[in-house]
Amino acid sequence: MRSRQRGVALLVVLLILALMVTIAAVITERTGKAFMRTENHLSRQQAKWYALGAETLSGQILLRDARNMPGRTFAGQNWSQPGHRFPVDGGEIIGQISDARTCFNLNAINQGVDNESTLVKTPYPAQVFRLLLKNLGEDADRAEKITAAVRDWIDADNYPSANGAEDEVYATLPVPYRTANQRMSEISELRAVYGMDSDLYRRLLPYVCALPVDAMSININTLTEFDAPLLSAVFLNEMTMSQAKALVQQRPRMGWASIEVLQQTGALPPNSKNTAQRVLAVKSEWFFVKLQVRVGDSDFHQRSLLHLSGQKIQVVQRQYGGYRTVNP
Repeated sequence: MRSRQRGVALLVVLLILALMVTIAAVITERTGKAFMRTENHLSRQQAKWYALGAETLSGQILLRDARNMPGRTFAGQNWSQPGHRFPVDGGEIIGQISDARTCFNLNAINQGVDNESTLVKTPYPAQVFRLLLKNLGEDADRAEKITAAVRDWIDADNYPSANGAEDEVYATLPVPYRTANQRMSEISELRAVYGMDSDLYRRLLPYVCALPVDAMSININTLTEFDAPLLSAVFLNEMTMSQAKALVQQRPRMGWASIEVLQQTGALPPNSKNTAQRVLAVKSEWFFVKLQVRVGDSDFHQRSLLHLSGQKIQVVQRQYGGYRTVNP
């Protein structure tokens, strides 16, 4: 009997020991996970503050360049240098400033529309966007439909334009939704426009943006040869893409001082004086700042939109997380 009792007692001790080991293992695992969560949170917070500091530094660089050359913004200034890298405690900051006036502002596509007029006329920015699509390889019919759909997405009414799409079209989709009928707040909204697919979206990304203004303006001093399809479209394809590349190549090292100086070169198409004075600029006030901060094993991405006005820099928009691999 005593031997049997000792066996039962030993079994109870073993069960208690197994339970204690299990509890200890669970506590250790949860403590480890909590520690990792805390560490990741601290690293992310540190990276975010580094990014905000880099954003402030970017604004100061822009202000300094604007003071040194108040009349123009051109490639070659300090802000335009590629791949700024800054070592920081526990990691590094990678930053790039880009001119937001080297892309077609989709929110300007209806600029110049007279809502009270009975005349049906395609506004100039819409013509530029349609020709940009053609320059990127789209046929005339699809370019017209995409342009009309973008116009309907942004305009304030719910009346579809010719070849356009309003709520009744989107309501028939497998996952129905409605048009925004307001400015695009972010370029990824373009993916939701009727007729847009991933291939065209990717091809368009380097050439389009969504600024919080309704005006279209292109800085001729910061365009690159890559932007030839857009520059050609600005002149309604009266300038070929080869001529657009040649124009960028012959640009002075510090850019053109004014549009009048550019016109005197004779490099612009005939009868383009009004277009050049209305759309082209030699100075920019909108800039994108793309930042990647590495702290430990954490990567933090931020993309900011800055507005330069006089001697002040305003942060208009911030986006967090991986954005995309192409400019702007």
